[in-house]
Amino acid sequence: MKKWAKARVLPKWGDYKLNEISTPDLRDWIISLNESLSSKSIKSCVGIVSNILSQAATDQLIPNNPLDPIKLRTVIARKQKPTEDEADPFNDEEVKALLTACKSTEYRSLIQFAFSTSLRIGELIALKWEHIDESRGMIQVRDNAVDSEEGLVEKGTKTNRVREVPLLPAARDAIASMKPITRLLAIGGYIFINPNTRRRWSGERTLIDHWRKVVTASGIRYRNPYQTRHTFASKLLLSGEPELLVAKLLGHTTVEMVRRHYGRYIKSADGLKLAGEYDEFGRIDETPRQRPKLA
Repeated sequence: MKKWAKARVLPKWGDYKLNEISTPDLRDWIISLNESLSSKSIKSCVGIVSNILSQAATDQLIPNNPLDPIKLRTVIARKQKPTEDEADPFNDEEVKALLTACKSTEYRSLIQFAFSTSLRIGELIALKWEHIDESRGMIQVRDNAVDSEEGLVEKGTKTNRVREVPLLPAARDAIASMKPITRLLAIGGYIFINPNTRRRWSGERTLIDHWRKVVTASGIRYRNPYQTRHTFASKLLLSGEPELLVAKLLGHTTVEMVRRHYGRYIKSADGLKLAGEYDEFGRIDETPRQRPKLA
């Protein structure tokens, strides 16, 4: 709770008097949290404020708790961005716009790598040089960084299995750009770092804040960074890769999740354009390339 109080509650409400906090202001604040926090994290933030306001109402410092009229689940459900279950892939022009909008090599390389692999945000943060087997052209996905009340915690992958993902040309280019920046630095062996702090990303929230700025600068419609993973999977399916292989790369044990998430993209290429002036897995490139074999 201390983490959320410091990061989200105090910056917003620290200068307010109790009687200045209104229901509309609280509702707008909760809606703004949807852009970068999960439902669980939003509830933690709101819980801190609710406890304070409830106690203030009990002590008759304010007439009532202005949070009481707000049905939190309804506000989150109506306003929250697409979840992991809702595939809303980027097309080629949008990917190019995102990469072009990146001001730093560090973040551009991370986004390019994300679009050309199946890694989740936490897996990108936790990825180390020792997990890259360039001789075999494979990425070993071993760890996942997760936000907690104690800070960022690294543990196994979401499925508790180590999986291998091919090091496609765009991903290889991305880590090549990072070699002179992080390969020899004493930062725990992490590949991707925050360009502002020159250290490992402190958590998903910080990375998502950078993502939001890049999306805004690119001028495209906002989607959360998890859609890089959905874009990768959708493109593989549209280019004819087997569902079982895609499931394996995503870390799923069966094809059911693939069919549920990407069924509409398996049937139709509407909204996605595989041919373009850059590598179809995210690398800006004026020379058309033959699609690499994945299996």
